[in-house]
Formats: sequence, structure tokens, C-alpha cells
Amino acid sequence: MPRHSSSTGKVLPVPPLDCEEIKFWLQIMEEHALFIKTGLPCDKPDLIEEAAAFEKEFKALRLRAEKLQSEKKFAELVADIIGTLKEFIRFKKLLLGMSLTNRLGSALPPLFFDHLIREAEYFMAILEKLRAGKKLAVVKALEVDFWLRIMADHTKFIDSRIDPSERSLIGVVRGYEVEFDDLSMQARDYISFFEHHHTEVPAFGRFLQDSRSATMRLRDFKQAVHEMIVKCKILSTIPAIMADHVRREAEHFLLVLAMMEKGVIKIESDANCFKHKHQPAFGMDLEEDFCEEELPMMDECDEIEQDIIDDIDLDCTPGAEREQEARPEESADTEEVPTYEEREEVTVIPAEAEPISDSNLEEDIEVKAKVVAAEKVVLPPKPGDKAKKPNKYKWSPSWPRQLGKIREEK
Repeated sequence: MPRHSSSTGKVLPVPPLDCEEIKFWLQIMEEHALFIKTGLPCDKPDLIEEAAAFEKEFKALRLRAEKLQSEKKFAELVADIIGTLKEFIRFKKLLLGMSLTNRLGSALPPLFFDHLIREAEYFMAILEKLRAGKKLAVVKALEVDFWLRIMADHTKFIDSRIDPSERSLIGVVRGYEVEFDDLSMQARDYISFFEHHHTEVPAFGRFLQDSRSATMRLRDFKQAVHEMIVKCKILSTIPAIMADHVRREAEHFLLVLAMMEKGVIKIESDANCFKHKHQPAFGMDLEEDFCEEELPMMDECDEIEQDIIDDIDLDCTPGAEREQEARPEESADTEEVPTYEEREEVTVIPAEAEPISDSNLEEDIEVKAKVVAAEKVVLPPKPGDKAKKPNKYKWSPSWPRQLGKIREEK
């Protein structure tokens, strides 16, 4: 994306790099809200209305960013964006949870919502760094890993929305899918390498060049797809704005690579990063209050998941927990009810009694063995009662099939 030159000699009240970064991501968030609004099913009017509200809010914030005149206004804008973005991340996570539990019925897959969440959290990291008065900085391995995964997601989204009759185009897209999946995995390998070896190696420089070359080719392909959509020369369900959206993100990745190479943005040491386990991308130092606040999210999705568990009613409680639930809760005022064998053979020893002798210990062990054996006895069902079949399933070609013995042994 175009940026203001930082070497014009004119001192601007707001750092051009920071301002352009915020304007870029505000437009991305605005379009995220648009994609969600148009992709939700018509029977979810409340969610559609909320997505439309986020679209309007981010558009208003973007227009404010275009008119910034002072650092004070810039700080106020950053604070307002953080508040809106936190709510937007919560909304996206709600939709992801509903999609994962088949409660949304949207044409948008779960990976799409996860993709949007990762980009929003990346933007939040940038804002938190700016609010703390820190300069934007990157860790090469983490930054490239983030963007390569974004590019790999784009190839999958394009593939899923091209008409099956476009066989030649689908073949090209799937070639990019394989290439960027491999590059993304290679980036994660380098992250693992640098966790144990804190010195950059020449092979990583070659990997950055490979990533740049592949992204340039993918960017050109996205541009061609966008032009074909505008001219109605491709059969697909890809909106023109979405094709341009993914193209601009590829341009931004190439810009980040160029800024890293030319030293426009600060490069954090891999050794310090992996030693302290920082977050990826520009804003590595997320404030603790934001991290703690974002953890207990998805209350509504948790309720949805609990409803599904209740509907399925699988008997998947561990044996120890089932046994504890079957027994009445013990309290300080309630005496434990002994079993039949305990009433007949166990003698209660007062607290003031002498220590147990060896003979008493052997007798106690024998009594406990009998109790355990008695608990293992399964009484036959009463006449007229239906035997409860085990409610456990296993995923297989003939799923669902019951495991264990269904009929009683004679």
C-alpha cells in the first residue's frame, strides 16, 4: 500500500508509518464486517445487524484517521479503535464458536472466522504497542510465519469459491495452496530452530527470498482474478471487493518484507524474542491487562457447546467422577454410611485408641479386599426393566457403532 515518505524534510505531527498502518488495518476491519454481514444466513438478523454496526463504526474511525492533525487526536483515535476492536474480536469469536458447533448455518467456514480473528489480534498488537509509546518492530521469523499462513488461507478461500467447471484455474490455485502450505510449515520450522539456536543462518535469508518471490506471483494471480471478476470472465462466487482485499494484504506483506530488508522498521533479536516468548508480528509486547481480559471469552459459545453436550447425552464421565456423582456429597455433619460388609466385619476405632497392630492391619486389608470385590458385582436387572446399552461410540466407516458387549452373557 502507498505510504508517505519519511525523508521529505517536512515534520508531520503524526508518524506517517504509524498513521498509514492504522488506516490500512481500519479498512481491512471494515471489510471484514462487510464479509460477515453478507455471508450470514437470513435467519440471523441480530448477527447481521451487529456486523453492519461494526462496518459503520470502522468506516467512521477510518475517516477520522484520514483527518488527523495532532498527536493528541492520534492518541484518542488509538484508544477508540482499541475499544471497538476488542468488541469486534469478541463478535468474531462468537461466530467461530457457533460455526464450530453447527449453530450458524453460514456459507462462511470456521477457518474464515479464525482467519479474521488472527488478523484482528495482529492489529490489536500494533495498537497496544502504539498506545504504550513504542516504535513498531518485528521479529523476522514470527512475522513471516504470520503472513505466510494468511496467504495460505487466501489460496484455500479462493479455491472453495471458484466454480468447479473452472478446472484450469482450480489447478493453478491448488498449486499455490501446496506452495504456501509448505512455506508456512517451513516458517514454523525456523521458529523452532531459533528457539534453540539464537543466531540467524544464511538459509533463512534464502527462505525470505523464496517467500517474497512466491508472494509476488500470488499477488499477481489475485490481481488477475480481480480483473476477471470485474469483467465477468470467471465463474465464481468471489465478490470483487474480496479479491481486491486479499490482493492488498499480499501487497502489505511484500511491503513488510521490503521494510525489514531496508531497515525502515526495527528488527527485534530472535534470541530475545524466543527467550521471552513474545507475541508475533509488529506488536510483540501485548500489555498484561489486555491478555488477561481476552482469555475468558466466548461465554455464549460455551453455553452453545454445553447445550450440544446435553443433547448428545454421552456417558463420557470418567469412572472416578461417575462414582463420586452417584454417592451423596460428604460434609462435616454427615456420617459415611458403611456397606454391608463394613457393618458386619469392620470395627470403628475411636480417635483416642492405640495404634493399629500388625494383626489388625492384615485384617483391615482383607476387609477392604472384600469390599472392592463386592463393588464389582453387577446385579441382574429386575423383571420388566430394560437393560441400558452402553452409550459409547467410535468414529469408523460404519459409524456410529456401539463398543463393548451389547447383550448380556448367559
